[in-house]
Amino acid sequence: MSAIQPTPEQLEAFLTRDMTQPIAMLNLLKFKDKATYPEGTPEAGENLSGMEAYMRYGAGLPPIFETIGARLLYNGPVQSFMIGEGDYDAAALVRYPSREAFLSMTASEAYQAIHHHRDAGLAHQLLIETLPMD
Repeated sequence: MSAIQPTPEQLEAFLTRDMTQPIAMLNLLKFKDKATYPEGTPEAGENLSGMEAYMRYGAGLPPIFETIGARLLYNGPVQSFMIGEGDYDAAALVRYPSREAFLSMTASEAYQAIHHHRDAGLAHQLLIETLPMD
């Protein structure tokens, strides 16, 4: 099942693991046809697609990644499913130096300043925590 935010149980499980261990997050993304910004915000009148809104979020991530030592390993469109089924538009893989770094990113002012673009653009996603091989 896909969502936009973790459940309380998922967040609790994340927080009980080794916070210093490196992780890689696989993102499978489905965009809304039309972005849904709150009424009265500057973006609400721009008639953006969900992908365009999400791209604004993505454009703000590189300096945040640099600050916490994260690396974008892959980002691209989903072509098709070779095995199984799904409804996703894009995939991204990001390596974080630790779970602690991931959490510090999501709590940072810089991240909070761009997060509304993510919410406006995403219909749903899967965020899969993996352990990097390096």
